[in-house]
Amino acid sequence: MDKVRVYIASAVFILLTAIKLLFPAQMDVLRHEALRLTAADRDYTAAVTALGRGLSDRELGEKLIAVFRDYAQEETGER
Repeated sequence: MDKVRVYIASAVFILLTAIKLLFPAQMDVLRHEALRLTAADRDYTAAVTALGRGLSDRELGEKLIAVFRDYAQEETGER
């Protein structure tokens, strides 16, 4: 089940990246609309902002690398 989640998240990421690269003007419209819709809910906006700051934290990146390294070792049977 975890592999399915990783595959789905990867596919969504690749799809959004491709859309952003192929249709930058439409992504700007979507971003503007999303910001307009979320501006009314300040708690949601603050939560997304905090999530973005957390994801940009170098320490979090290092932790994710360690987790994926452990996961890969478990999958291959290495230790």
